[in-house]
Amino acid sequence: MGNNLYWNVYKSLERELLSLAEVIHIDDSQLDVYSMKIADLLIRTTVEIESISKELYFREGGTKPDDKDLYFDTDCLALLESKWSLSKKVVMISSPILYLEETDNVYLTPLHKAYKRGTSSSDWQKAYQAVKHNRAKSLKKGSLKHFIRSLGALFILNIYYQNQSFNLGSNSNGNLFDASIGSSIFSIKLYPFPGIDASGIYKKNGDFEKCIYLIQATNETKESVRKVLEDLNEKIFNKAISEAQNELSQITEPLKADVLQEKIINLIKKHKDACTIVVAKENGAMLAKVSNALRFEVVLNINQY
Repeated sequence: MGNNLYWNVYKSLERELLSLAEVIHIDDSQLDVYSMKIADLLIRTTVEIESISKELYFREGGTKPDDKDLYFDTDCLALLESKWSLSKKVVMISSPILYLEETDNVYLTPLHKAYKRGTSSSDWQKAYQAVKHNRAKSLKKGSLKHFIRSLGALFILNIYYQNQSFNLGSNSNGNLFDASIGSSIFSIKLYPFPGIDASGIYKKNGDFEKCIYLIQATNETKESVRKVLEDLNEKIFNKAISEAQNELSQITEPLKADVLQEKIINLIKKHKDACTIVVAKENGAMLAKVSNALRFEVVLNINQY
């Protein structure tokens, strides 16, 4: 992460959590531990969330005036949610001195419902409001669980604020990528490179929206591969048509137009796989050359696909 005020404050809050972990054995059974100190950390973290979400709101095109009627949740986080699906983004607890094991405590979606208000909002936001307005009565809400989740939310917002990309060179699997992005507490999910086809469509599965970063081929090298694949697909299609025509020429009885059309489609499908193998073998050297020329990068998942 670059050197900026938000990140420096975030890292300071991380150090506070790690200091607590030196005196509290933070495992699943300890997440309800609360104190004035933890309540104060929850408040400080959420104040940072308010500040960075407002700055992101204006950077990303928000138009409401910056006054008392601009709300960090229903205005700012709501705009960011519509752009980036932040409520689905996952961070994982990866610090070796946080002894958490339960899935719900390790894999967090800390911005889930964060763009809502009141009883509909996230648990850490409700805890923040309660502690802020009546600390003595609501001190139990100033717990490790709520502090950790608010810190996870701030981590995600810092990542989107930085908007960094990382060059992988010819390494498409991202195994050298540091998924902690500079955090001592969390790591993120990285969406793997899904391959390239001639359509240019980035293939996504159910994990896509959980991932804060994704691997893609660089635009320059991707386009050269796409053009080659497009040419090969055309050769495959033409070859399959030729094979289908040869087979049709052996049919002597007349066929109705709709039956003939369906038969042509089925014959092309039938021959396509075999033709693909033939064309791939004929053009193997060229395919290897363009595949080896691919270069990869890790970029922020901003719903660009």
